[in-house]
Amino acid sequence: MRLEPSISLGHGADQNAFATMLCDLVRQNLDSKPHKKKDFARLAHGSGVSVALVAEDADVALTLAFRRGGLVLHDGLKGVPDVVVKGSSDMIMAMSNVPLTRPLALPLPTDRSALEVLTSMVRAVRTGELAVFGMLGNLAVLSRLTRVMSVNG
Repeated sequence: MRLEPSISLGHGADQNAFATMLCDLVRQNLDSKPHKKKDFARLAHGSGVSVALVAEDADVALTLAFRRGGLVLHDGLKGVPDVVVKGSSDMIMAMSNVPLTRPLALPLPTDRSALEVLTSMVRAVRTGELAVFGMLGNLAVLSRLTRVMSVNG
């Protein structure tokens, strides 16, 4: 029998609306698309990884700490994250709408709306509205995180 992944809010994170929203998003994605549990498990294996999300316009930050088969969302920055995504709250949330193709779950546009999402993401990176630090050494982490967070695929 396989245990369900543990997804929880760390101390004080229940006061961070961004953290509670992302906690619910991850739970819903894993419940509605069980194949995403494989990527979740890879992120949370062993000592795991941590990803910080900083929404500058909302003056809010959180850290997703994947450890020992689970995820804890912390208010603010906790420790030294492996990856930091910094930008507007709209751009960070747009990452959950990244279109993913099957079976490889690659971020490839399959229709006009999917192309618009990817185009806006690329534009945001070019203009500095969205920045990802630690990306080069953690491409697999970002790929798995995108698959877990995306409402698509």
